[in-house]
Amino acid sequence: MRSLLILRPLQSGMVGLGRLSATCARVALAALCVVAGSMLGPTAEASAAETSPAIVEIITVPAVPRARFTFDGITRITDQLGVARFPIRRGSNPHTIAVVDTKIHESRRDLTFVRWWYPGNHEQDFLKQVKGIRIRENLRIKAAFRATYLVDYAFTDQAKVEVDRKRVTRIEFYGDNGHTVVGNGSGRLRMVGIRPVTNGGTILAKQVNYSVQRVDVDGSNVVQVNHQVFVPSHEPSVDIPLLLRTAHFSTRDFLFGSSVGTSVRLTYPDGQRKTVSLDSSGKATVENLARGTYTVRVDAPGYSFDRPVALSRNQYIDLPVLTYLDMAVIGGAGLVFVGALYVLRFKTRRAHVRAATQTS
Repeated sequence: MRSLLILRPLQSGMVGLGRLSATCARVALAALCVVAGSMLGPTAEASAAETSPAIVEIITVPAVPRARFTFDGITRITDQLGVARFPIRRGSNPHTIAVVDTKIHESRRDLTFVRWWYPGNHEQDFLKQVKGIRIRENLRIKAAFRATYLVDYAFTDQAKVEVDRKRVTRIEFYGDNGHTVVGNGSGRLRMVGIRPVTNGGTILAKQVNYSVQRVDVDGSNVVQVNHQVFVPSHEPSVDIPLLLRTAHFSTRDFLFGSSVGTSVRLTYPDGQRKTVSLDSSGKATVENLARGTYTVRVDAPGYSFDRPVALSRNQYIDLPVLTYLDMAVIGGAGLVFVGALYVLRFKTRRAHVRAATQTS
């Protein structure tokens, strides 16, 4: 009986020791697995990274949807953000990219391919295709375009009333890219609105601002230089206010002040001539005249000379005319004056003769 009591504690101790050993074995196995995983993990991840494809993005500057590019002969079309993506296997093999559409026509703008921009050698930036590209990681390559925009323009006077474009013979816009765009009164021009520029180690799409330099109407510039600025990439149409003036003509008899004449002949700065009818009071108004120097002559019986008029603002212009009646009056007055001088001289001479006779 005593032996049984002694045997049972020994058996229970042995069982506990076995359980402890099994637990320690499991803990050790788990620790070994963790250590093995930590040692093998980076290698496995690196191997997976090497076998997974890299993503090559071609980004258009500015954003150009539906532009086509090829990568080793595979063609992709850019999305609405102007980006085309190619999954490429990593490695040291050389690859070739190329632009398919070097010129793209849209409803309001035309785009022309200019250059590439990507990290590395820039010797091939201005070629249609670039060779020898090696892909070891994800890569972004920029394709830069120059954008020209169709701009409509119209002309207004100071009261915002439209002016006939046929009167405009020349128009000049100066861009901050250093170029001048010249047109006429057609009302439509195409001009560079976005150009690629390098800045801070990358390439950007820079907007081109334009200022109105001159608008020639009737031989005279009728705008203030650099007063109006616009951006073609944002403004499809431009209204250009012109410095047009109004001239009020009034004719009168030189001596008597009454209205005379039937019309005035106006010579413009460019040499063209126009006849303007006078009303019953001898007045006429001509609107929308370009600032500049004009000559005016009144069609009336009598003497009227070409009078220069420097029109820089709205003006009232008085035009005296020496009529035939004025000439007759002045001629008669002249005859009377000459006659009076003759009579006075005759009387003076007689008085001198009489005085001399009496003295002798």
